[in-house]
Amino acid sequence: MINHFLLRLLALSGALLLAGLGQATPLPQQFTAVYAVKTSGMTIGETKRVLSHNGEYYQFESITRPKGVARLLTSGQVVERSQWNFFHGQPRPEHYTFFNSGSKKNRNVKLDFDWDKNRVINTINGDPWSMPLEHGTQDKLLYQLRIMQDLPTSKTMLRYPVADGGKLKYYDIEIIGKERIRTKLGTFDTIRLRRTKGSRKTTLWCAEQLGYLPVRIEQQKNDDSPVVATLTSVSGITPGHKKLSAAR
Repeated sequence: MINHFLLRLLALSGALLLAGLGQATPLPQQFTAVYAVKTSGMTIGETKRVLSHNGEYYQFESITRPKGVARLLTSGQVVERSQWNFFHGQPRPEHYTFFNSGSKKNRNVKLDFDWDKNRVINTINGDPWSMPLEHGTQDKLLYQLRIMQDLPTSKTMLRYPVADGGKLKYYDIEIIGKERIRTKLGTFDTIRLRRTKGSRKTTLWCAEQLGYLPVRIEQQKNDDSPVVATLTSVSGITPGHKKLSAAR
């Protein structure tokens, strides 16, 4: 159950935007952000997000581990990794991997993007198949960097095509408005976003002072207690952070 909450969190919070967006925001050169994950007032996990430059590719990685009472129920972790490059100034995925060692049966997912042939090879637990790619398609992790890049905007929606579960899905992100929130790291002016998928709602608060990095992420399904990730530490981003250039 606890591991299910962590997977729900990763599913939130993929590269077509609705027409009329303003100037994209340059990404930080690198950063490490750590989030405490709680539900019903209990700490159940910790998520670390790391952006780096790894030789041929840029790399965005997310690692979620159980903490607190959750460690009594699972010792596994969830690791997502996106290797990507810029294409026309925007992140474009090259390779994506997902590994969940906290479920009863380990799950390995690998996506290899072939942009010359506009195909993506999906490999799940060793079983490969391919599907067509749409221009601008993101993976399930990289689209979250696109959100940081695409804010601010005067529009009320963002739309991203995402390779998800062997299908091309469209993630519609509603821009609700601005909100000032207080955290252990200080008070931030944020833009509040929301994605609704059936009975599940995911809300993100992205701080302008931190290059629109989310400082709070909340996911709720029906009337269940929300799962909340709150930023507890960040390095590599300051209010005057260096920008990540699309030029190689």
